[in-house]
Amino acid sequence: MSENRNIFAQKVDFDTPSLQCKVFDRLAVQNSSGKTQFYCLELSAGNTFDFGFCRKENVQSLLREVLTVVNMKVLRGAYERIMIPSVPCALWVKQARKYDPKSVIMWLENSLELTEEYKESILRLYKLGMKFAVRVDAMGEIPSDKEILSCIDYVLVDVSKTQEFVDIVTSLKKSNKNLKTIGFKDSCSIFNFTAQEAKRFDYVLGMVQSELIKYDGVRPKWQHDMLRLFAQLYSSFYDIKEVGEIVAQYPLMGTAMKKLMSSKALTTLTLRAKAKNQMLTDNQALTQNDLRNYLVISVAFNLFTLTDKKISDLNHQPFDMRQINYEPFIQALVFGKIVDFMGQELCDDISAPQSFISGFMRYCHVFLHDTEKATFSEFPLDAVSSCYKESGGEQLGKIIRTLSLLFEHKIADALTLAYDEGMELYKEKIYNYISQSLLWTDTVLKALDIVQTPVESE
Repeated sequence: MSENRNIFAQKVDFDTPSLQCKVFDRLAVQNSSGKTQFYCLELSAGNTFDFGFCRKENVQSLLREVLTVVNMKVLRGAYERIMIPSVPCALWVKQARKYDPKSVIMWLENSLELTEEYKESILRLYKLGMKFAVRVDAMGEIPSDKEILSCIDYVLVDVSKTQEFVDIVTSLKKSNKNLKTIGFKDSCSIFNFTAQEAKRFDYVLGMVQSELIKYDGVRPKWQHDMLRLFAQLYSSFYDIKEVGEIVAQYPLMGTAMKKLMSSKALTTLTLRAKAKNQMLTDNQALTQNDLRNYLVISVAFNLFTLTDKKISDLNHQPFDMRQINYEPFIQALVFGKIVDFMGQELCDDISAPQSFISGFMRYCHVFLHDTEKATFSEFPLDAVSSCYKESGGEQLGKIIRTLSLLFEHKIADALTLAYDEGMELYKEKIYNYISQSLLWTDTVLKALDIVQTPVESE
């Protein structure tokens, strides 16, 4: 009888959205140079778009469905650890063999009450190699328990309250010389911090602003070539021979295209998404639109990398592709793919093929290391930018504007806009799109050799 109850309890957990844990977003934790150290997950219960800590009742779902071996490889990217906002309940200890505690930094819930269960779990997990983080203004009972305090490796500091807690942080660092500070803000955008702001902390939660290129007059011809190619690809009116000639002039773009086309994992994912769980057949192949999207990625990769090199040359600094902050490029891939998934379902046959490129162009300014205003004023990008203007871009524009608000943490505004536009946001589908987009992006990054084997963060 007890076994039947157990099976029933698991089924309730599986079927009840409020008990499920979903990945809402993944934020980079960077140093002041814009080098990512690890990622931090933003988690939600399956029945909400609210984001934050994984509650105790959702930990079972988190361990079983999010922290699988496959998911962890995707979510961690190229880094040894990943930060997870949660509570240190006994389940983390009991199921420690199903995940690697050494790969986790647990961001402890604000003002955590140190029950015997939580204290014992923190101490045991720390011995297993897990690290812990806590907000300096929400440490609760932790400072009064020296044993637990010694397990804290990171303290998060609200940028707006830095001066208020400077003495406490200084005191904590005196007792633990290895303690690292992580600055954070309530707002969320592609770049959350300037380099000067980031220098006040060891790390920051979010991306550090990339250095912008300083133009002497007009844009260089090679940038115009890339922008014009974007416009041609968007309109689908392009001469494949002319495209081939442009690709031949830029070896980096040609190599990227070859790597994407030769990736069996990427091809399988692309075909599977279209087949919608139907059996794949031997004669299935990438479509012209798939190849166009690969070319769009290759153009952006070329533009992003060459502009970064140009900045290094202007500053008389050595250039190394392995040191580039690819995080903005990664964000563009994820957002573009989520728009693509949603567009394939909601848009007509004319605008659906434009879904990926339109979503991907949300961050076109980061490919140019330029301001958003200057980038979207470029004539070749005018058609794409209409999707980001109020009432522009028809159904695809509605999708992009709604998703933009959602991932800028403006949840209420996103839901209001979706309602006003007569568009239903199905939470289960959105979370599925997020999960699939992270997997697809990871596959693209591995094909381009941006993500390789995990390395230890500094």
